[in-house]
Amino acid sequence: MAAATAAKAADPADVAPTRDLGAVFEANAWGGYLWRSGDAINAGGGAPDEIEDFPLVGGGVMFAAPVFNDWLVQLEFDGEGAFNNDDVGGVPADDTYSGGFTGGGHFAFTQGPFLAGVFGGVGETYFHEVTTDHDVTQWIAGGQARFLNERGSLAVQAGYFDTDADSGNFETLSDTYFVRAIGQVFFNGGSTMLEGSVAYADGTQDEDDAPLDNPTDMWAWEVVLEHQLAMLSGDNRAGSVFVSYEGVQVNEDSTSGATQTLVDQGIYAGLKIRFGAQQNLYEREMSTAPGLPKVHRWLGSVPAVD
Repeated sequence: MAAATAAKAADPADVAPTRDLGAVFEANAWGGYLWRSGDAINAGGGAPDEIEDFPLVGGGVMFAAPVFNDWLVQLEFDGEGAFNNDDVGGVPADDTYSGGFTGGGHFAFTQGPFLAGVFGGVGETYFHEVTTDHDVTQWIAGGQARFLNERGSLAVQAGYFDTDADSGNFETLSDTYFVRAIGQVFFNGGSTMLEGSVAYADGTQDEDDAPLDNPTDMWAWEVVLEHQLAMLSGDNRAGSVFVSYEGVQVNEDSTSGATQTLVDQGIYAGLKIRFGAQQNLYEREMSTAPGLPKVHRWLGSVPAVD
């Protein structure tokens, strides 16, 4: 009985490595293609002026470090831009996402396989439009919890984000609450990771038109496969490649009683370069908090449903 208990207690999948992993810095770059569908596209009639597919490129940086023994501080920035989406057959593009960014930080308590903490961030989201400026400044705040071991992890984030329209014309989401679940599975001794996430957000579109504003909810999902490359890895550095499928569905309840829907989907691929003592993707995740939600991508889908 004692031997079995000791063997169970020593299971490496149930405890975090005892060595001090220290700080980690990571940078990434990626490219891909986004396409749109749904009854909200060009719902106003007339010549088509909402672009249904376009390339996206982006990148980001992240720095995380342990503080006060059991605490973690993390800073991150993620941004992207669209191109070849200025017009549709010579008609200037309207209500079309052109890019955005979100930057912020985390402060979390860690104990063995558990993490709990808070996060916050700010950013900008940009659009092509032909009438009024739809660009917004967004901010986000929330809390998170995670359980992680060498087999995988499960995390939950919940919070609130709001936007401020640069022109006062609120065509994207505001006053929004959200919840997001993230799961990971590690393979090949922690060198390969499969991650999936799903989020739900509920807020308001056209807040400036109250009482004619429109209740709007959103689903967002993501599946990522990442593999660390031995040829790019060495002492205190590592490189990995990843591919992802991401989507956003926006449902707007208009004042007429109808519900309009837009679905954005995309396939992306990229490269990550990491510096730190983390030897594999599991140790990277153990040294960091779950990433901030891509609020700029969520917001980028909303004006086209109006």
